[in-house]
Amino acid sequence: MKFKILIPIIFITLSIFIIAFFSSQENSYTLLDIDFFVDNYQRYEKNNLRIRGNVKIGSVIHKGKETQFKIELHDKELPVVFYGTLPDAFKEGVKVRVDGIYKNNALYSNHIEAKCASKYEAEYKKEF
Repeated sequence: MKFKILIPIIFITLSIFIIAFFSSQENSYTLLDIDFFVDNYQRYEKNNLRIRGNVKIGSVIHKGKETQFKIELHDKELPVVFYGTLPDAFKEGVKVRVDGIYKNNALYSNHIEAKCASKYEAEYKKEF
């Protein structure tokens, strides 16, 4: 009798762990600053990446729904090809976090988060 109950419990527990493991692999991102990534890009090719840096001034090119630009930090830069609608705060010189996959010497992305410097500075001043 105990054996009949134990087998379904083991099966359900194992199934939950398998689902959790594989779903976390699909949605996990490696967070890196651009200067570290540029020096170690071979280790991260075709992985889900979340790269932080600043949009390089003079590098933004719009082509329909595609936007090409470079992100930079500490004299290192990386070309980005973005597909989609840009956030309102996106502009040259702003801090960004770009999610994508590195291939063909560029980061291909469909998600960008841009920080509005004046908003964060105002919040910082309120705290102190």
